[in-house]
Amino acid sequence: MGWNRGFGRVKDERKNLSFFKIFQSADLFSESMRAMPYNFMKNISKEDFSYKMVIRAQWGSSWEVDISMNPRFYYMEKSGWNQFVTDNALGENEFVTFTHKGLMRFNVNIYGKNGKEIVTPRKPHTTTPFSGIKKEEDVKKEDESMGVGVEIEVQKKKRAVEVGESSRGAALKKKKAEKPKPSNKKKKKMKRKKVKNGVPEFEITITNSYLKFLAIPKKFEEAYIPDESKVYMIHHSEGKGSWEVFCLVRQTRTIFSSGWCRLAREYPLSVGDRCTFHLVKPDEFVLTTKKAREEITVIE
Repeated sequence: MGWNRGFGRVKDERKNLSFFKIFQSADLFSESMRAMPYNFMKNISKEDFSYKMVIRAQWGSSWEVDISMNPRFYYMEKSGWNQFVTDNALGENEFVTFTHKGLMRFNVNIYGKNGKEIVTPRKPHTTTPFSGIKKEEDVKKEDESMGVGVEIEVQKKKRAVEVGESSRGAALKKKKAEKPKPSNKKKKKMKRKKVKNGVPEFEITITNSYLKFLAIPKKFEEAYIPDESKVYMIHHSEGKGSWEVFCLVRQTRTIFSSGWCRLAREYPLSVGDRCTFHLVKPDEFVLTTKKAREEITVIE
């Protein structure tokens, strides 16, 4: 009987628009994870559409999530989405279906790693594996239980540092004195090169090889690119398009590879163009260009 009821519910819900999300990585809060499928959104009528959606679980809990739009797709805003993910302790390899009931109201069904549907509320993680944030009361408990041990450990380390400094202090001071310090003027110049108006950026002049792949400058990579390969969204500065480009991180150098050729062709980019990449979000760049012909005109 239970199976028949479940089958009947699935049969009824097939009449409604729906989509699903499979959590396959630790980045459950990225914009790509929060994206609304294009085929789903194009079938939502104007009467039904709203920039605020309501997600409702089987046990009655609900969450309000704001909807926004970038040049390519609609997506769920972080605040509401993060609350939904955290409250339901969602994790890797879990599966969630969203069934539209009209006026941007959705029923959700959550399935665990074993494929079994979750029909009762879960307890949120005290410490999520994605955010690393602990509740305030847990931090206080840890402080109280570990306070004495921490104090002893601090004293030990302090004594060790004092002994070490007495034996090598002179050598360190001598080494520091010999090392030339960059001037204040040079320091300011370096900072200005990495960050402009609060946004990190780097500049590249396009060569023939850079139309196939793009090497990211080492200093920018060390400062702002994480030690793992991932996809970045690169937007046209005038809103004429956006492209997903794979950033391949290697020991020798880091490059934009898969998706870069398409961007170079469609933007379009040419040999001699000066490109500036502005890191506006952890996984998004805005690309501005100065065409080679424009520079020649200015020089003349």
